[in-house]
Amino acid sequence: MSDLRIDTERVRAVGTGLARIAHEFENANVRSDQIAEATGHDGLADAVRSFAHSWDDTRSDMTESITGLGEATTAIADTFEQADQELAAAMDGTSTAPPAASAGGHQVAR
Repeated sequence: MSDLRIDTERVRAVGTGLARIAHEFENANVRSDQIAEATGHDGLADAVRSFAHSWDDTRSDMTESITGLGEATTAIADTFEQADQELAAAMDGTSTAPPAASAGGHQVAR
């Protein structure tokens, strides 16, 4: 039997990092407006604002995808930790949970 090893702390850190990226995407227009003002040139400021705001729909879609991926990544870490705890309890004979049902509704022995 093969060993499956998952560094759930790293997986969870990826989820946290993706959440930060999504937050940055959500606040991109605020930052671009600040950068536009800092250029000191009306034409350049308008170009910066125009570019940033023209990406609103695309950025929104990307933010949604990144957020979903971050949530899924965190859920993966949670699921692996829960499965590991349940398997350890089953091996120790301390499990009180009933056997899990498979997709077909049959009981699966742990």
